[in-house]
Amino acid sequence: MPSALFFRRWWLWTLALAFVISSALPLARAQAQGTATIALHLDASRAVQGWLTVHETIPATAGALTLQYPKWIPGEHSPSGPLVNVADVHIAAGSSVLPWTRDPVDLYAYHLNVPVGVTTIDVDFTFLAANGGNYSSARTATPNLLSITWNKFVLTPRVDDYATQTIAPSITLPGADWKYATALQTTAQHGAAITFAPVTQEMLIDSPLDAGMNARIWSIGAINGAPVKLAAFADTSEELAVPQKTVDLFSNLVKQMQALYRYRHFDHYVFLLTLSDVMPGEGVEHHQSSDDGSSGDYLTDRTALAANGDLLPHEFNHSWDGKFRRPYDLATRNLQAPEIDDLLWVYEGMTQFYGDLQAERSAIWTKQEWLDALAEDYARLDDTRGRDWRPLVDTATAASTLYGAPREWEAERRSVDYYDEGNLMWLEADVIIRNASGGKRSIDDVARAFFGHRRDTGPEVITYTRADIIGALNAVQPYDWDAFLKARVDRLAPHPPNPFAIGGYRIAFTDAPSALSKLRAAKRKTLDMRYSLGIIANADGTIVDVVRGTPAFNAGIGPGQKIVAIDSRALTNGQSQVDDALKAARSSGTIHLLLSGGDVFREVTLNYRDGPRYPHLERVAGKTDVLSAIAQPLPVR
Repeated sequence: MPSALFFRRWWLWTLALAFVISSALPLARAQAQGTATIALHLDASRAVQGWLTVHETIPATAGALTLQYPKWIPGEHSPSGPLVNVADVHIAAGSSVLPWTRDPVDLYAYHLNVPVGVTTIDVDFTFLAANGGNYSSARTATPNLLSITWNKFVLTPRVDDYATQTIAPSITLPGADWKYATALQTTAQHGAAITFAPVTQEMLIDSPLDAGMNARIWSIGAINGAPVKLAAFADTSEELAVPQKTVDLFSNLVKQMQALYRYRHFDHYVFLLTLSDVMPGEGVEHHQSSDDGSSGDYLTDRTALAANGDLLPHEFNHSWDGKFRRPYDLATRNLQAPEIDDLLWVYEGMTQFYGDLQAERSAIWTKQEWLDALAEDYARLDDTRGRDWRPLVDTATAASTLYGAPREWEAERRSVDYYDEGNLMWLEADVIIRNASGGKRSIDDVARAFFGHRRDTGPEVITYTRADIIGALNAVQPYDWDAFLKARVDRLAPHPPNPFAIGGYRIAFTDAPSALSKLRAAKRKTLDMRYSLGIIANADGTIVDVVRGTPAFNAGIGPGQKIVAIDSRALTNGQSQVDDALKAARSSGTIHLLLSGGDVFREVTLNYRDGPRYPHLERVAGKTDVLSAIAQPLPVR
């Protein structure tokens, strides 16, 4: 958008000169010139109760004033600002109450009039926290944990550019013994009360805070002088009994990211990680931190780490791809302007590729786990019949409707497929580059030049277009990349990108799940009959999705029904019982299901004789193993 092509106003005022640049947007990191500072205090002392209060002192002048609550949250790609949780809104000038009116169209806007002679107003409201909803709105606190994303706690005057609005934040934690971590700069602490240096609203929203009774912070390396830390907060102290070999994996990650990009775009970086079986998981990117959450045993159980192994690599990669280099139509200048998500197959798709690959290169995943994840992605996407009517680009353009969409009939609707399909597409591009260059070049060279950008910086935004991506690919390896992207992104494709045939592998199905698929199913508490009967179900037998054209679909089975028994036996032994019934069907040709819908039961007979089916990657004899070359850890300089 046009505003993404100009330096911030403070730069214009300082130089009294307008510079038009192609795609650079320096991110304001200091107080915006000529803008009075808003004082913001968040009282989180009762956060465990789900009750947080906000007090703001806002500079004001006489006349009409509009206050706005953040709507479009960066990294969440949707209008996910949790307005429904805002209550008890009171606005005053000294002892005088100022009436306000909500805008009847833009519900995130509050209108009021400031009396003559008033220079500041006081704004107070309560945030009703709940561990429900999507993304940051689903996460606030457990008895021992606190996760703060500041967009939930600001109500500020309307501005065209949120880098011109300065906020001085402070917080009161639930107790003086609670530890905390954030990318913000602490200026004072008195017990549970902490004050931070003033920042622009842009940087405040970009700087979450985690706190807790149980905390450990590790220094895990540096990139060109910028320190990187891992700050973990857990429900119990046992969940922080982390072996050094696990910490070393994340040190490996820092080294591999430096080897990949060579340059960094932060002054310091902290992984904010909650470990909880109560608070929902998370993964949202920021310039100098990431807001991450996983199960309580994530750092203490190897299988739990493997089940979600791409989490931290994915969010760390976003500091380069998504935060520093950003699609031009995602670089909105305030939190009310709608984001246009059509390039998420780069922003999220290439980050998914590197999230998985850097997990493997760092030894968070084994090479086999990386291959198993690729097989799982391909098979699921190939089985998604929504691709018969909806191209990949539409899953990106409509991302704001797909985040939080129900899981029922997901295979027909498609989901945010640009993550995993983007992973396969960029892997295919890597194989093409390596094959065409005789192994001399790779997509790492594209990423290094485009996202590394050949210089260290603090937080900045430099925008790009689709044409810029094509140009970056051609600069490394000439090819018809425009046609490549049109075929995979814009057009209907009955099958997802297949990087395996040209990379020395093929997809095959066997009776047994891969180790990664098995542990993921155990963590997610699911039953997998997707590639056999066409059913995806929870461990208790409740059907979540049915794939069109499969035996289950043809028999009239749909989401919401529950498998009570299989072949006249109550469903009590989970996946092993299902697989035994599928194996028995090889000779009988049928499977009998007893289904319930509320208190109504029905029996269904499915014609099936192919046995259990789980995807794997197999080597093709005589073909060059390009995937193994891709999986090699990068040399650390």
